Amino acid sequence: MKVIFSPTAIKDLAESVAYVARHDRDAAVRLGEGLIEAAEGMLSSQPQAGPVCPEYAGTEVRYWLFRGYRIVYEVHSGRGFVSVLRFWHCARGDWPVEKEGEPLTARRVQGRRR
Repeated sequence: MKVIFSPTAIKDLAESVAYVARHDRDAAVRLGEGLIEAAEGMLSSQPQAGPVCPEYAGTEVRYWLFRGYRIVYEVHSGRGFVSVLRFWHCARGDWPVEKEGEPLTARRVQGRRR
């Protein structure tokens, strides 16, 4: 399955790499390349492996934890691709997942607001 990266995911990745690069440029390169390779490798072959995000039950928004990052993605099985929505470092707290133009945090899911 093809893996694409949303503009928000690319921005998250750029911010993380820039933050690490302030202290160690080589580590920043390894971080960026590692996250991209991990996402492409895992999600292209096993897109259903990550659990559905509990905040968005009933959707195909899933996540996968990798080296302190929550890789949030949406599976589009019928269209043959996976869209990476966010690379969110867990130390940053709650993750404001957004689909392009539609903030998921505003959705009501099973009677509760996020």
